[in-house]
Amino acid sequence: MKNVDIIQLAFIRNLSDFHIRNEIIEHTINNKWGTKHMRYAQKTENSCLRRRGARRWLGRFAMSAALTVTMVGAALSQETYKPADPEPGTDIPSATVRMGILPYANASFPVIGIKEGFFSDVGITIPNGGVTVTEEQAHSLMVRGDIDVAHGYPPNFLPTYQNSRVVKQIGFHDSIAAGCMLASPEQNLKGFKDYFAEGKSFDEAIKSAMAPMQGKELASSSVPNERLFEETITQLTDVTFSPLILDDPNILVSAAAGKIQFAHPSGAPVVFSLLKSGWKPLVCLDDMIAHGPVNKDSPILRQISLVGPEANVNWINKNPNTVLRYLSAVWRTIDAIKADPKLYDIQAPVLNSITGTNLTGEDIAGTVKTFHPYIPYEENTRFYTDEKSPLYYKPIYEAIIKGFAEHGIVPSDVTPEDFVWGGTLWNQMEDYRKKTDKILSSVDENSLSDENKALVEKSRQFYGWHDYLDAYRFALAATK
Repeated sequence: MKNVDIIQLAFIRNLSDFHIRNEIIEHTINNKWGTKHMRYAQKTENSCLRRRGARRWLGRFAMSAALTVTMVGAALSQETYKPADPEPGTDIPSATVRMGILPYANASFPVIGIKEGFFSDVGITIPNGGVTVTEEQAHSLMVRGDIDVAHGYPPNFLPTYQNSRVVKQIGFHDSIAAGCMLASPEQNLKGFKDYFAEGKSFDEAIKSAMAPMQGKELASSSVPNERLFEETITQLTDVTFSPLILDDPNILVSAAAGKIQFAHPSGAPVVFSLLKSGWKPLVCLDDMIAHGPVNKDSPILRQISLVGPEANVNWINKNPNTVLRYLSAVWRTIDAIKADPKLYDIQAPVLNSITGTNLTGEDIAGTVKTFHPYIPYEENTRFYTDEKSPLYYKPIYEAIIKGFAEHGIVPSDVTPEDFVWGGTLWNQMEDYRKKTDKILSSVDENSLSDENKALVEKSRQFYGWHDYLDAYRFALAATK
């Protein structure tokens, strides 16, 4: 099967209603792939059903696609972010936020902030400390409104735009370079970095590194953007391979059992675990970004992976100030773990329980440092306003959406602005920050009452937590 066909199969597998999905599979196979590919699709689907205990899963999510269709009209009527005025007074409103936790290091780190009380400090309760979900479950639950927010790679949610535009990106906090083609240690292969260090050009090095994979089976997750990564590798090298669709935990199990020779996990924890076990990186995303052609026409551009939270649009527009407070707690968590990496010890048992890894807090700190160092609030200009930044969202999302649209995964009329709302939210926070700066810089604390001095101190505390909304509210109250 061609790699391009697998992109469509991966999207089909992410649909939650299996009746609709099976009809799509049958139609696609009968009209495009033929009998051979039908057998492959059925084999892949059946193996995935066995691995994931899908009979139980089917019952749980059987109505999701039907519900998605009924929500289309409502979702499309709320395509514009609707900010709210700051609440009057100085009470911090209470809010409950239902958070999904995906099986990745940079998707689960908010559990640190939950444990440390950063979310409760701004009035937010997260029931059960969040609920662990797979990619497929996150898509279904968020579209249905059963979870409010989850952190992950936002483009993985774009396939839901076939039926609904309910999911929006609300922030970025890192750029992950964990995408790697890995080879088992017993093969003793050389990678791109080895060939490049020998003086080969980018084209020569990447082709030499990938040559042993020609026609071989590649264990890879069902995440749609991983298909684009693999397609980019093929475009750059002319090397083709046969994808074996496995989720990350099963890639780890299969590698330990010696059942696979080549792997492309989607999550940094599994990549890190395989590297610790001696697996060889043949080609990684950082190789392509550092040495390959990265311009508006390059297939590499769409591989720059900005990661952050996604949320249901109905929740966003019903609770815009809660969204800002939620983001402030995330930024505060980033500050805290940068100052004290031992906080990763809080995250380790949660991450291990959902990925099948056995990482320590120190391992997670190494994963973050190696693959996706977190970017603090102050540097969000790199995502949203600095058009010269390699992380500027617009050309990256134009390339990603174009790649998905070419394969029928998203409608062709989707634009970056339809999906990426994080810049609007960050700029709103920046506006509150600047207003707070203006108030606090002009206040004469000697002339304030003790009550108003306490409000100023509270304003500064919220300011230090990146909750500029409440910093502004308290500063305003102190001067009135």
